[in-house]
Amino acid sequence: MPSPPGGVVVASLPDRVGPVSGTPSRFRMRWVDLLFMHWPVPADALRPLIPPGLELDTFEGRAWLGVVPFGMQDVAPRFLPAPPGPGAFPELNVRTYVRRRGGAACGS
Repeated sequence: MPSPPGGVVVASLPDRVGPVSGTPSRFRMRWVDLLFMHWPVPADALRPLIPPGLELDTFEGRAWLGVVPFGMQDVAPRFLPAPPGPGAFPELNVRTYVRRRGGAACGS
């Protein structure tokens, strides 16, 4: 997929919370073998885990729990080779979806 002008995708998103830095990132990485899994969860089960100032973002009255296993590869400072061992590892993200109280939705 070609890069957008300036190489920045998130700068044009309408729900972007803060400014995008013009500085290139210090690190690089690749996400491989992703699997996105989502399950409906009773909102009352997740609500106690949500920080103050945020509320669950529901769809058709249900909260959702996402589990995303994937591999990280080529993790290293931008201008150095990745170390053979620590440069690749599995990762597991567990998330739900929230919004600022009375505001726009965002992932948590």
